[in-house]
Amino acid sequence: MLDIDVATLSRLQFALTALYHFLFVPLTLGLSLLLAIMESVYVMTGRVVWRDATKFCGNVVRHQFRDGRRHRRDHGIPVRHELGALFLLCRRYFWRSAGDRRLMAFFLEATFVGLFFFGWKRLSKVQHLAVTWLVALGSNFSALWILVANSWMLNPVGARFNPQTMRMELTSFSEVLFNPVAQSKFVHTVSAGYVTGAMFVMSIGAYYMLRGRHVGIARRSVTVAASFGLASRSRSWCLATRAATPLA
Repeated sequence: MLDIDVATLSRLQFALTALYHFLFVPLTLGLSLLLAIMESVYVMTGRVVWRDATKFCGNVVRHQFRDGRRHRRDHGIPVRHELGALFLLCRRYFWRSAGDRRLMAFFLEATFVGLFFFGWKRLSKVQHLAVTWLVALGSNFSALWILVANSWMLNPVGARFNPQTMRMELTSFSEVLFNPVAQSKFVHTVSAGYVTGAMFVMSIGAYYMLRGRHVGIARRSVTVAASFGLASRSRSWCLATRAATPLA
């Protein structure tokens, strides 16, 4: 048997739980922004095929949100307790600095995603477009605050340790927000999410094109996803080197 202590096993459990917890996050980041781009084209051109393409990808997002939220809920609670048990000081700092702002982003996303699905006949085109962009904005804001807290663990700026309370205390929120590590990791992570969402939409569109079903919608979905994914991939590749250099 392997001679592994309890602390190492606990950290391994936390790593595996957090990994599974993150599986649906890149799809949310990529798909929400792709929906906003497609609907923007529909509002600007007025062509119904772009509205149908938005609804087509929206069906994918609906299932992804339903399954992803359930899995993240079931694993988010264990992740929170594991984080508190293994990294108590970091957990206290996290909720003081970014927890409430991340909650704001989560409710922004969760509220407007309902309006996206049920507001096609109740909202004007511009109002519905604003709702779609707010869903994408909420998803990216949620990722921002998580990565700000994560980057602070690697580069703890804007805080000082108080020996009386035995915890880190925030001294400058702007320094935490504009942490150089946080900036590079945020753009790199969301770019990877954009690539994931683009590849997901391209695969579904290619399947329908090969089957000869919904060809017009599938072709436009693939066109937007391919352009979006290529731009995101180029940015992700450049930032990967920048993010890895300090660690090396």
